[in-house]
Amino acid sequence: MRKNLIFICILSALSISACTSLLPTPHKIDIQQGNRIKPETLEKLQLGMTQQQAKFILGTPLLQDAFHKNRWDYIYYYKAGSGETKQSRLRLIFEGDTLAEIDRSHYRPEDQVNTLKANEVEQEASPSRGGGGHSH
Repeated sequence: MRKNLIFICILSALSISACTSLLPTPHKIDIQQGNRIKPETLEKLQLGMTQQQAKFILGTPLLQDAFHKNRWDYIYYYKAGSGETKQSRLRLIFEGDTLAEIDRSHYRPEDQVNTLKANEVEQEASPSRGGGGHSH
């Protein structure tokens, strides 16, 4: 009787562990951080621009090193819920207030995932129509 009980317990444990792949897994969210820079936006950037002009085009850089105030790093990081990660980096080097170098060696626009939903893309592409949101 005791041997049968042990056998049943072992058999039950093995069968339950085999079914774990059938259990639902928790949803993991996508993590998107940093500056997403489109290639057409980057084309507007030109050597000789001031820091203010570069910031107007690209926005505030994610990293401004206190020890290298002449270097701005625009970093984009994306980690999908499935575990896949992508990263892109654009580095600007200034001499004084003038843009002297654009380092695109780690810039990968194909890795900058567009996580906007279809209706948000339409809203972003079309001009706002105005109005108060009410219809009488």
